[in-house]
Amino acid sequence: MKVLIFENEFYKVENAFKYVNQKYFNGILEFTVITKSQDFKNFNEVSNFDYVFLDISLALKSDLDGFGILKKIEDENIKIKKLIILTGNGDIKNKLNELGLKDYPIILKPVVFSRLYDHLNVVNN
Repeated sequence: MKVLIFENEFYKVENAFKYVNQKYFNGILEFTVITKSQDFKNFNEVSNFDYVFLDISLALKSDLDGFGILKKIEDENIKIKKLIILTGNGDIKNKLNELGLKDYPIILKPVVFSRLYDHLNVVNN
């Protein structure tokens, strides 16, 4: 299974992803990590992944922040199997609503193994 992770500070969540992959998925998850959204050129490729994890607060110097990525995906009707927001902001649902974006599942940082597993296991069942 292929997992795309937009996260500018992946080192902060890396151990959670590695642990859940080894413990619950026997290492079958393949991670592609994008630390700068502008490095991901073809957003249509997002549909090739089973899961997309999106840090909603990408680096301030980013040309396209997490909200911009969501807007692009929605505006261009890019098909996504499962998108989960990673954030340290507990009020993110209100901001999504404010911006007219869809409601997405959210995992708060620091990432709890069981929450990550629960979200990854949805597609698996």
